[in-house]
Amino acid sequence: MARERGASTILDVAARAGVSRQTVTRALNDMVDVSAATKARVLAAANELNYRPNRSAQSMVQGRTTTIGLVLEDLSNPYFAELASALTRVAAERGWSVLLCDIGTDREKGRAQLASIASRVDALALTGCRSDTFSLLPAAVLREGGLGLPLIMLDGPAHPRLDARVVLDGASGVTAALDHLVASGRRRIAFIDSDDAGSRERRDVYETYVGEHGLDWPGRPLISADESLDGGMTATERLLREAPDTDAILVYNDVMAMGVLKTLSRLDVPVPSKVAVVGIDGLDIGRLSSPELTTLAIDKTAFAEAAVGLLEQVLDRTGPPGMLEALVGLHLLVRESA
Repeated sequence: MARERGASTILDVAARAGVSRQTVTRALNDMVDVSAATKARVLAAANELNYRPNRSAQSMVQGRTTTIGLVLEDLSNPYFAELASALTRVAAERGWSVLLCDIGTDREKGRAQLASIASRVDALALTGCRSDTFSLLPAAVLREGGLGLPLIMLDGPAHPRLDARVVLDGASGVTAALDHLVASGRRRIAFIDSDDAGSRERRDVYETYVGEHGLDWPGRPLISADESLDGGMTATERLLREAPDTDAILVYNDVMAMGVLKTLSRLDVPVPSKVAVVGIDGLDIGRLSSPELTTLAIDKTAFAEAAVGLLEQVLDRTGPPGMLEALVGLHLLVRESA
């Protein structure tokens, strides 16, 4: 169930703590002229009332710009690089800045990085393809009280601590890709999935579609791999060993799909005449392959605008109670591979 943001005002906090409104403001902005005892009393009152400060106003008081911490899982993946670029540009239009945090695969280093930036940003934007991102956040960030740092999830699972979430409409996108493949005469359509246990929506849509359209076949392989070029290559080799009569491949992301194309070329499997290939993400690198990659494209600018728009409501406390959501669609970008 979505967590409601606190509806208490700064005057409520002042009354509970027995101080002036100005003292509450100075305590919450960690100014040095407030005693430790008074600051503790104000923080306790704010937590009891589930008070959420207006962080945009705080930034103005402190004479700084609003800063968003963008938590990425792997900046070397072009998807995250393109998303970071779009979010940075859209944020800049509002005079905001973006602080990047690439947490990588080392959990302890990732936890330390998140702890380091949490005190320097006004909100955190999480890229949620991994299911364990929340477990790396500092306890103070995860606190249910209103002083917790605002959090938005970018294409990831729901969580009661979130203030906002941007959701990709993967179901309609995957369906559009499969419709396109079927319309071109493909009947043995395989899916190469991510091996991340938290990423199952695309496979679920694929499985449902195959079942409903009579496209299942004996021995149809269930293949997953690392979300990388090498992962796509390894998965393709296995797929062709287990199902050499495959005539189309839908791939979890474009980076893996580039590995699929590379392997098919090495094995002299013509694309798309014998095997059609469709990726997901709409990355620019898809234009560098030969044949160029057909893909389900995500409009990164629209994605970033949705995220920043939601964050603006959260930071200014102008949105309705509960978690805010925005839905961003995918569109089929037909190139040469399918």
